[in-house]
Amino acid sequence: MNRHRVLITSSFVVLSLSGCVTAGNDARDAYTKTSLSGQEIFIYHDTEVNPDCSNAGMPVVKAVAGPSHGSVRIIQSKVYPNFSRDNMRYKCNAKAVDGIKVLYTSDKGFKGRDKVTISGHTSTGNAHLTTVDIKVE
Repeated sequence: MNRHRVLITSSFVVLSLSGCVTAGNDARDAYTKTSLSGQEIFIYHDTEVNPDCSNAGMPVVKAVAGPSHGSVRIIQSKVYPNFSRDNMRYKCNAKAVDGIKVLYTSDKGFKGRDKVTISGHTSTGNAHLTTVDIKVE
């Protein structure tokens, strides 16, 4: 039982000390979106595809922090991947594939800044944290 606690603590320390890349395939990203107060917007998507663009599993996606002034909705949906040009799956960007979408809605009447941190994990062991700063107008 103590071994399990140590592993959890060690993982937390590695993630919290990292600015960009934690280890192996783990990564951290951040970007900004703009929303109108009370309206639902798309803020994030994730997918797992094979090199032939067929489904390779479903990633596990969770909101791990925030929002403070709204809500998120996580749904299974068709998404368009955004692989880099040097990735063998780049051609899959033109095809809607099975994936996960994260949608954000601010509290009615709220205007200002909100933030959501999303954790994504694939069946192949890739993990990443993405922080979305949301400007609500």
